Amino acid sequence: MRFYADVMPISILQLSDPADRERIESLLAQLRLASIDLALERGPFAAQAAAVKVILNDVAVRGDDAIVESARRFDDPNFSSEQLRVTPKEMKAAADRVPANQLDALRRSIAQVREYQTHILPKPVELLRRNGVELGMRFTPLDSAGLYFPGGKAAYPSSLIMLAVPAQVAGVDQIVVCTPPSRYGRSNLVLAACHELKLQHVFRAGGAAAIAAMAFGTKTIPAVDKIVGPGNLYVQLAKRLLSGGVGVDGFLGPSEVLVLADEAGEARFIAADLIAQAEHDPGSCFLLTTSQKLARNVSAELGRQMATLERRAAIEKALNSSSAIVVSDSMEELVNLANRFAAEHVNVQARDEKAIMAKLVHAGAVFLGPYSPVAAGDYVAGPSHCLPTNTTARFSSGISVYEFLKRGSVVRYDANGLAADADAIIAMAKAEHLDGHAASVEIRSR
Repeated sequence: MRFYADVMPISILQLSDPADRERIESLLAQLRLASIDLALERGPFAAQAAAVKVILNDVAVRGDDAIVESARRFDDPNFSSEQLRVTPKEMKAAADRVPANQLDALRRSIAQVREYQTHILPKPVELLRRNGVELGMRFTPLDSAGLYFPGGKAAYPSSLIMLAVPAQVAGVDQIVVCTPPSRYGRSNLVLAACHELKLQHVFRAGGAAAIAAMAFGTKTIPAVDKIVGPGNLYVQLAKRLLSGGVGVDGFLGPSEVLVLADEAGEARFIAADLIAQAEHDPGSCFLLTTSQKLARNVSAELGRQMATLERRAAIEKALNSSSAIVVSDSMEELVNLANRFAAEHVNVQARDEKAIMAKLVHAGAVFLGPYSPVAAGDYVAGPSHCLPTNTTARFSSGISVYEFLKRGSVVRYDANGLAADADAIIAMAKAEHLDGHAASVEIRSR
């Protein structure tokens, strides 16, 4: 039996029903980036990519003036170049205006994210030794990194924390921060987070223009070696177009959650987690379950819980257009489907977590059990909430201390070690007609 959004707040689809399977495939296609269209900048990406190129060129030519014009167009008609840099005095004043409980929450978030990122910091690799040879690897921090987080629809000091703390733990020397000069980007809480993080290079710049500024450098905003952070399609396309000249992270777009549950799932909690991502506007939410009863109960809970919420319109839109509950008798089938969705956040509420985790291989972050809401990861758990979206968790990872480290091999030969490998090196070099390579070994063997 199928229920549609004009009757219930979210569609309930049966994996065994051919028509429902078609709808599921449509939802998956809606999420998944079309690699050909993205690479060739055609189809749904054509207009946006063209617009981004215009913005990149404008910033390259006019620098700060282009940033100011963009800010006036999208955020504040009265914006001026004097407002580009956020001063330490402004950050401190904002922190002084933040209520004590919110400041405590910021500090708890920073401390616990720092604790986790320090815990996962790569340790020195033990040397691999052969006779006369030592092989190792070292990790070194980037010299500079640019952190971008949005501010058009809400204030996101949590995203700043999730980007800045891993960079600080990695040892990045210069951290540059850009966020739009909207009322949210100017929020006391955002500037207080900057103050608590002791950030020195904070700028009011938004969208693709901000990404361009951090890539090229302007009179006010320094160029960086790598740019990371979430944002809309224009931000993600700007990062992609600049990749190679600067380092970039993955595709960190609209928020997603997928719940895998059997009859042990708690309907109230699951509905609350779905709503929490739907309210991001845009957001997409999926429950994959073996229980028809749980599916109906979650749908009913969605209707009840969102009735009084501030962002009800955005939630209804997300549940109606880009979300679904999928039911199947087979958990294995559902896990396989979850791997295809490769969601940003996956919550597992099932009796046999271990069996599911053994087969669940594509997810930005996994939350195990009924008392592990995604919101805990959004704010204080420790792992960064800046995660791959649009099924790109199939091949990319979320932000962590690793994002700000380079790894490089270290090789040491002594004379005996080189002598043991010399014949093989010389043979391969000559086979490739690179006699200079061969000679560089022969000269050491005389």
